Amino acid sequence: MESNYLRIAQLMEQYLSGTISAEDLLELQRFQVLYPRIKTWLDNREAKQEEIYDLLRAHMREDIQVKWDSILDEAQLHRKRKKTKKWLVAASIIAILAIGIWAVPHFSMDEKVLVVTPKSKYVVPGKHQAILTLSNGETILLGEKDNTTIHEGRNLMKITDNQLDYVATSKDEVYFHKLKVPIGGTYRVQLNDGTIVWLNADSEIEYPSVFIGNERRVSIRGEAFFEVAKDSSRPFRVKVGESTVEAVGTAFNINTHFREGQIKTILTEGKIKVSVADKSVLIDKGNATLVDNKRITITKADLEEALAWKDGYFYFGGKDLKSIMNEIARWYDLDVEYKQPVSEEKYQGGIKRTESIQAVCAVLEGLTGLDIQIKNRTLMVKQKGGQ
Repeated sequence: MESNYLRIAQLMEQYLSGTISAEDLLELQRFQVLYPRIKTWLDNREAKQEEIYDLLRAHMREDIQVKWDSILDEAQLHRKRKKTKKWLVAASIIAILAIGIWAVPHFSMDEKVLVVTPKSKYVVPGKHQAILTLSNGETILLGEKDNTTIHEGRNLMKITDNQLDYVATSKDEVYFHKLKVPIGGTYRVQLNDGTIVWLNADSEIEYPSVFIGNERRVSIRGEAFFEVAKDSSRPFRVKVGESTVEAVGTAFNINTHFREGQIKTILTEGKIKVSVADKSVLIDKGNATLVDNKRITITKADLEEALAWKDGYFYFGGKDLKSIMNEIARWYDLDVEYKQPVSEEKYQGGIKRTESIQAVCAVLEGLTGLDIQIKNRTLMVKQKGGQ
């Protein structure tokens, strides 16, 4: 699809400048069958190249919304058809959201080529990586495709398929560990009770190698998604800041990156109890809580917000530009600089987390109409034509 947009832009420029060949004119006429709006644009022979690209981007944004709506509909249908722990087994559907459909790259008016700042080519998407700190202070780097076993005392922790696994650890020795995922990373850990935790970029979890006693307790910072193993005799408690989230057998997402000083919890399965200070609330599936200054607010949840990042894509879901940029910056390990104030307009859509930063910038430009470029590991956001 994006190749169509780019080719149309080239052909329209040639047509409006009077340099189009007979063969290319036939190709442009074929595109008019697919995109009837082209004829209206071609009638304006005074149009400038920049105006052509603006028209194409606007047309693309409409296509994005249609594609995104169909993907969410498909995801909802899939959940109704098959109740599974995996939210989107048909992950190939998300390929529709790849930059192949979304991106209209930014063109130089003179060179007519994709603009890539030289140093920006070293900016790559995040990957599976983490730092494990053992009880004796030893640190171990965990990377992609590791397949090994970590020893501590009589405990053996296996690493396979980007997951640190404690299920087989000894119940005779208890050690306390910390797993930290840096900016530009993500990782998964299976605790001794079978609970699986996904950690997003710039996040960490502290936990025992084996749970003993009448509760299972961990603490986190950042963002984590939990699939809690059922054990009615031992509640699962997550300490996050001054609040605690308690579950028996459920799935939920906790995010301390949401806004400074706020903790957002989205429940996707089961029930949880959220407590802070002397206040507690019990919420059901499909709801969310926001803890702010020891106050708890209950809202209707957006389940895609909770599930998207662990399934491999950014989800805008009514977020403003600054929230989107902060999430992207954590994943690509970048800074963000705003040359002018930006609005609080909310956006819909998503981007695969495996895409290049150049492609992500192109998508954001198409959605927002702003100029978003990468320079020396900084995302520069400004108005079109701004300094």
